[in-house]
Amino acid sequence: MRIIVPVFFSLIALVALVFSLRNFQNVDIDFYFMTIHMPLALALTLELCVGIFIGFLGTFMHVIKLKSQYKLLDKKTRNTLRPDPE
Repeated sequence: MRIIVPVFFSLIALVALVFSLRNFQNVDIDFYFMTIHMPLALALTLELCVGIFIGFLGTFMHVIKLKSQYKLLDKKTRNTLRPDPE
């Protein structure tokens, strides 16, 4: 198992390198207020990074929501299970 993970990531890195070398032509990215000229591989890499960041942000917000629900339910459980003093 220790050898599979480095080999897998090495193959992915090799495919990414070949992709970026084969797609190095310039493209125009047109925003409404400006246009940027950059290589296609760089544009796709930036798009991938922004997508990963947005995905992590959404996941992080969901985890925060679940933690707050857990604290609320834990507090309710502790109050329910507490023995009544007589």
